[in-house]
Amino acid sequence: MFLNGVEQLIRRKIVLVAVLASLAFLGFYWWGVSAAAASFSRGELTAWDPQTEMLVEMLNPADAALAALITAVPLAATLITALTIVLGSSMLPDEISRGRMPFWLSLSQTRMRVFLGTGLAPLAVSLCLSLLLLAGLMTITGIYFPFNPRSIPLALLSMTVWLTVVWASVTVLSVLLSKVASMVITFFLSGVSSMFGGLYELIRQFPGDAPPAILTIAKVTMVVFPADRGFRGLLYGIIPQDAVVTQNMAFFGVSASVPLLHLAYGFLWSLILLGFGYIRFRRTDF
Repeated sequence: MFLNGVEQLIRRKIVLVAVLASLAFLGFYWWGVSAAAASFSRGELTAWDPQTEMLVEMLNPADAALAALITAVPLAATLITALTIVLGSSMLPDEISRGRMPFWLSLSQTRMRVFLGTGLAPLAVSLCLSLLLLAGLMTITGIYFPFNPRSIPLALLSMTVWLTVVWASVTVLSVLLSKVASMVITFFLSGVSSMFGGLYELIRQFPGDAPPAILTIAKVTMVVFPADRGFRGLLYGIIPQDAVVTQNMAFFGVSASVPLLHLAYGFLWSLILLGFGYIRFRRTDF
């Protein structure tokens, strides 16, 4: 069932468009990074230091890599989030609306297997495309600005949590509501989560100056829809550990590593939500 779902998704134009868009994104990224590297090698990224009365480089390679990744990764994340929402809201509703669900249920397999096999296909495709983008961004960056990421395992785990939360949300909502409604609600939740996730990073740097109401809203958002915690963990995992620019990182959307407890909660949240979705799916008469 799972392989059948993956095969159906691969045949869809939206996946082809997403792959082409990702390759185009990487192409533009390579163009920009290579141009920046050329300027760096010519010594254009320098500044006058009045104390030493000498020209000094403003950025070392790791700092340049940091600037490039912090700029590109949020844009790539938007593309992946959109694909996950579109695919996640399409698979189960399409199988039901096109009348194929009674056929799948008539085979010698449980409803749980049908629900998960059909639903997991969009997550698998989204994860593959995410890995393509992440590997491409880091490879291109590393070629021109060599750097050592802080933690690749943390980045991969966080990315999985982030996409799992988005996928679980849109999958369950597509069972409970219409396809369009599930997409709109998940887009809204993802946007709100990202906005308050960024504010939370700033608050962590200036806890005494933060309005209590904003801090409360940010924490509630993290509990209600924990996708952004995975995204922040991804950012922290890939940024260079040998960069000199380490102060005021909150303004770039990440200030410290995301606790593993937060990531575990994201997985648990997704499992509980999927449980409610399965209960509704099991009770539906096709």
